[in-house]
Amino acid sequence: MATKKVTRKRAPRKAPNLEEIIAVAIDLLLQTGEGGFRIEDVIERTGISKSSLYLHFGDRDGLIGAAYVEVFTTDIKRNIEQAILIFDGVETQAQLEASIPIFVQALARVPSPVRWNRMDVLSAARYRPEFLSRIIEAQTRLNSALAEALSAQQKLGNVRSDMSAREMAVLIQGVSFGRIFRDLDSKMDRDNLSDWSELAAAVYKVVLPPKRG
Repeated sequence: MATKKVTRKRAPRKAPNLEEIIAVAIDLLLQTGEGGFRIEDVIERTGISKSSLYLHFGDRDGLIGAAYVEVFTTDIKRNIEQAILIFDGVETQAQLEASIPIFVQALARVPSPVRWNRMDVLSAARYRPEFLSRIIEAQTRLNSALAEALSAQQKLGNVRSDMSAREMAVLIQGVSFGRIFRDLDSKMDRDNLSDWSELAAAVYKVVLPPKRG
């Protein structure tokens, strides 16, 4: 008995919506990885023509790069916005110290796939100079935003002035990203983050000035 061929319906042709195209590309990359990513699937779901897609993104690699940059920027921006939101409401060192456990708990709630997505992006960018330059540009911009918030706290005397605000910005992100090594440890309880949270809070408190008296 012959197998009936299933014809998949393509979305109707329409003017390119670049945000939608990138969103679809991200969804497909998260489902299949880069190896299973097909331009045809993007065309089918969005209705964009191949010529129009290539006009805007260059080629398959260009679209993958644009999607990965969006994933990378969104994930990091989320963490930094949480930190800046806390800093914006802080006027005293005591308030800042009290805010650290709140920030750590927010980091603890970030799901493991987010860290793995970031790892995938960095790995994919390593041997693609143009792609890597966009990742560098995004990371530099985000570092600057967080460093600016820390510099403001230095002027208030709430953060140590003998430390680089930019280095502190990198440290804050590093502690969160570094949890991927914990995810890889089979002897760790992934659902119990009490010890990790306590240690992360202790690391962040290093940036606080010594208490007087």
